[in-house]
Amino acid sequence: MNENWHQQLRNKHRDDLIAAGKELFLKYGLLQVKIKDVCTKAELSRVTFYKHFQSMDELLLAIQMQLIEHLTDEVSRTSMKDMNGREQLTVMLNAWVVYAQDHPDYIRFIQLFDINYEMYDFSPELREEYDKFNQNGKEKHFLMDALSQGVVDGSIKNPSPPLDLAQFIFTAMMGMLQRMVTIRAAHDNSLDMGMTEQFVKMLLHFVCSEEIPE
Repeated sequence: MNENWHQQLRNKHRDDLIAAGKELFLKYGLLQVKIKDVCTKAELSRVTFYKHFQSMDELLLAIQMQLIEHLTDEVSRTSMKDMNGREQLTVMLNAWVVYAQDHPDYIRFIQLFDINYEMYDFSPELREEYDKFNQNGKEKHFLMDALSQGVVDGSIKNPSPPLDLAQFIFTAMMGMLQRMVTIRAAHDNSLDMGMTEQFVKMLLHFVCSEEIPE
């Protein structure tokens, strides 16, 4: 019981540090936040910080990977096995838009990280960890089941390999949604659902069509 309580407390402290880091990074930028800022926000000591993260870089990387996993898990669970591939992909893309509507700061964080990744002074070990995370995400892409099913049942006719389509969809969707949440933040309103709906329709048409533009 006592050991379980201590583990729960350690997990809570780690979650509190991650939550504080997310908020501060989004408010001040990825390069401006210090360990003392995160500790103050989380109401935890530097000693506690170093029990979970060796550096701010490690915290930053942990947040990025957590957000990507949260996004892909939330989108993936909307798919139903009794749907054909196109139907699965449709509900997942629509869920993706809703996710961005509900979690615009998460989309913005992923964007900020991607933009600053090459400029950030990550250690070789952390870069290797992130590269492995990305490679695993590509090899076990969360869209692959829907796309592969669509190829089998004929609802997806694009001749490109499913993995290539999955990576294309991810890049296209994140680019569009990152742009939308940036506009939303500037004008303090919701996503332009008309534009996102049209984009999803265009993406589905490309993915499900036999025709490939020259």
